[in-house]
Amino acid sequence: MSRKKDRKRKNFTIFLANGKTLHFTNISKKEDLIDEKGYPYLVLHYFDKRINKQRTAYFEMINGNVIGYAEDK
Repeated sequence: MSRKKDRKRKNFTIFLANGKTLHFTNISKKEDLIDEKGYPYLVLHYFDKRINKQRTAYFEMINGNVIGYAEDK
């Protein structure tokens, strides 16, 4: 991946209620969406260097396990 393309990617952190955090690097796209029942959820598209593939992560924002998130600006 070229450095120019890599500069457009951001880091993202999910905070869990149990005190743990999930760190995502190389975020290419973030979507805040609403499901058919009207509940919000978060979709992260990122490149996983560990398996060398593009991946997508889904998080329900009404779930008591997810208390927030932070992203690079």
